[in-house]
Amino acid sequence: MKPVLFIYLKAFSFTGGIEKFNRSFMKALHELSVDGLFDASAISAYDGFTDEKYFPRLRFTGVRGLRIVFVCIAFLRALKSEVFIVGHINLGVVGYFAKRVKPSLKLIVIVHGIEVWKEHTGYKRKVLEQADLILSVSDFTKNEITRYNRTVAHEKIRVFPNTLDPYFEFPANFDKPDYLLKRYGISKETPILLTVSRLAFSEKYKGYDNVIRSMFDLSKINKNLIYLLCGKADKSEKQRIGRLIEDNKIKDRVKLLGFIPDKELIDHYLLADVFVMQSKKEGFGIVFIEALACGRNVIAGSKDGSAEALMHGELGTLVHPDSVEELKVAVNNCLNGSERDPLMLQRKVIAAFGFDKYKQRLSEQIGSSAPAHPRP
Repeated sequence: MKPVLFIYLKAFSFTGGIEKFNRSFMKALHELSVDGLFDASAISAYDGFTDEKYFPRLRFTGVRGLRIVFVCIAFLRALKSEVFIVGHINLGVVGYFAKRVKPSLKLIVIVHGIEVWKEHTGYKRKVLEQADLILSVSDFTKNEITRYNRTVAHEKIRVFPNTLDPYFEFPANFDKPDYLLKRYGISKETPILLTVSRLAFSEKYKGYDNVIRSMFDLSKINKNLIYLLCGKADKSEKQRIGRLIEDNKIKDRVKLLGFIPDKELIDHYLLADVFVMQSKKEGFGIVFIEALACGRNVIAGSKDGSAEALMHGELGTLVHPDSVEELKVAVNNCLNGSERDPLMLQRKVIAAFGFDKYKQRLSEQIGSSAPAHPRP
C-alpha cells in the first residue's frame, strides 16, 4: 500500500478549530488505511499521545514540543513515504526540504485561514510554490492565498471543507436541557443567544462585541433576552469584555460561561435559540456546522469563510461583520420570524459536511494529482 505521512501541530492536547480538524483528518486517514487504500502514519509536533478512537498508537509519534527532534524524525520519515501531508504552514520547512531531496514525493499542504492570508516569504512561500496540492478549508482562503502570493498556482488549490467530528452525537431531541437551565437560572421561555469562541485580547474579530452592543436594544423587543458567551478568556480580554458589558448597561443579560468541555458542548448548543458569531476572519468555522447539526438558527459574518459553512445563506443568516444594525435585524427575525425545522437543518448539514462525505473527499484528493505549476 502507498505510504502516507501526516505531520501536524496539535490534535489531542488542546481544543480549537484546527485541533478538531486534525482529529477528524486523522480518523479519516486511519479508516481509509483500514480500507486498504494506503498506509498512513502521523507525527505531532506538540502532542505526546493519541486518542486511539481517532488514530492508532502504533502509527503515531508525538514529540511534545521538541522541535529539532520533530524536524529530524518528520524529514527522515517523509523520504520513506510516497505522499507527505503537511498539516500547517508553520511546519512547511520540513515539506520544502523533503521535496527538494525527493522530487517524486507528492507534497500536500493544508491551509486553514488567517495563517495564510498574507504575503509569504522564505520557506513558507517556497513550500506553497512546490506543493503538488494545497487543500484549503474554504474558497475564501483559497482566493486569499493567491491574492497575496501570485506565484502560487491557483489551479492546484482544492477546496476541502471542514467536517463534523466522527463521534459528534446528533441530537434527536432538540429541547433545551433542563440541567443547564437550572445551572444558569434560566427559564425555558427565556430567549437565548449563544457564542462559542476563543476569547483572546489579541483577536478582536469574532463579533461578540457587536452582540454585546446590540443587547440593550434587542431586549426591548425580546423580553428577558440572555446572551451566553462561552470560551476561555485571557485576563485582559475578560476585563475588556466586562467593561464593555458595564458601558452598555446589560450586566444582567450577559453570562460569561468560560470553557465548555466537549461532553457538554452539544447541550449548550441546544440551550440556545440562536447561535451567533459575526466574525470576519474565519477560515471556515466548525462551530457553525456544529450548531446547525443541533438544529439551531445560526447568524454569521458574510465576508469570510463563515459564508461557506452556511452554504452562502442556505443554512443560516449572513450579516455584514461590522454592522450592528444588520445583526439586530437578523436576531429579531430569528427570534420572532418563522422557525426553521431543526431536523431539516441537521440533515442538510450532514449531507454537506458529514464525516462520510469528508472521508470520500480525502480519498479523492490523496489519489489525485495536481501539477506543481500551471500548464501553459
